[in-house]
Formats: sequence, C-alpha cells, structure tokens
Amino acid sequence: MKKYLYELHLHTVQVSKCGVSTGAEHVRRYAELGFAGFVVTDHFFNGNCAVPKELPWEERVRLFAKGYEDAKQEGDKIGFQVWFGFEFQCKDNGWNHFPTYGISPEQMIAHPEIETMRVDEFVNWVHSEGGYVTQAHPFRLPGSNLIILAKNVDAVEIVNANRPDEENDLAAGYAKLFGLPTVYGSDCHNIKQIRRGAISSDVKFETIDQMFAAIKAGETENGILMAPELEVQ
Repeated sequence: MKKYLYELHLHTVQVSKCGVSTGAEHVRRYAELGFAGFVVTDHFFNGNCAVPKELPWEERVRLFAKGYEDAKQEGDKIGFQVWFGFEFQCKDNGWNHFPTYGISPEQMIAHPEIETMRVDEFVNWVHSEGGYVTQAHPFRLPGSNLIILAKNVDAVEIVNANRPDEENDLAAGYAKLFGLPTVYGSDCHNIKQIRRGAISSDVKFETIDQMFAAIKAGETENGILMAPELEVQ
C-alpha cells in the first residue's frame, strides 16, 4: 500500500533568519524525496524572524507569508501539497518552540495581540480559532526550560532530525508520560539536509484538520528518512 509522507517542521530563507533554501526549492527537493506535502513553519515574530519589526502589523504578516506563498506556487505546479503554519517561540525562554497549524495569515492580521501572548494564552487562542499546536524539541539544549503544556498541545515532536538522540529520547518519554500524540519533524532549513523526519499515512491528506484528526487517532506513523536513500529506519 502506498504511503503518503508529510513534513511538519520547515523554514524558508524568505522569512527565517536561519533559513537557507527558498520555499520553491524545498518543494522541488521534497517532491524528489517522495513526500506528498509539507507545512511551512517559519519562525514567528517572537523568534528568529527576518521580517522587520518596525513595519505595520498587516504588512509584517503579509511579508511573513512570502516563504509559504513561494512554496505554494511551486507546489501547485507539480501537484505537491503545501500548507501555511508558523513556529511560535516562548518569550520567557527562547528554546521553547511551538509549531502552529491551521491558522491563516488573515486570522493573524485580525489578532496582533498574539505576538506578546504567553504560551498558554497562545495555545488557547489557536484552539479557539480552529488550529493546532505541537511542541517541538522540548528538551533542546543548551538552555532548555521545559514548559509543561501536556494537557493543551495537540502532539509532541518526539524526533527532531536536527537534534541528538538523547534529547529526542527525553521528548519521547515526555509524550509517553502524558499520553500525547507524537510526530517526527525535520526542522529543515536547507535542501541539502540529509536526515529527515516524517509522518506517513495510508491516505492522502487534503486539509490540516484531516491530518491532525489522523495524528490524534493514532492513524499516522513516524519515520526517519536518510536522503537520497528514502529508507524509513
């Protein structure tokens, strides 16, 4: 049976200061690797974001969507699914990151207060707007100060392809302790990255709602791929 692979953690050079590759470049590379789609999760304004802070709020949001739009345009050409997302960062500790899904730029424009929200406030807001939040690399070192949101987040990233095994093992234990759904992610900034994390499904997802319903129901699988071999390990 065919497996559909999806990336949930990815950054573009258009928006994330740490990004190396464009949205369109990511699309072409992920398509080569056999993925069906990805979510662009560039760093939000309270993180490592390249959008100038002095601009008006709506203009900032429009610029923030540029990496996604570049990817979406390329994805539409080749039949590759692209969704908009972003990675919220805890203002009290910069190591705590929360990839966010199912929120549109228009919803962000209508709520400029989200930039200064506490994490718990933000997660509650996302859910009130019909979106989803995962907790990325919760034991990232140095400097990790784990924020317990176990009853609120929709899933935990238990393998981040850019983090060492010991940190990922701690994340897996955290998710197991609280009975949380799990995902893998690449935290990809560069199309040359070799190790990729993915979720897979027997069905092709058409919406983020469909994807997270499957994640929460335990209907997705997690795997590591080593490009270009494409073997789930």
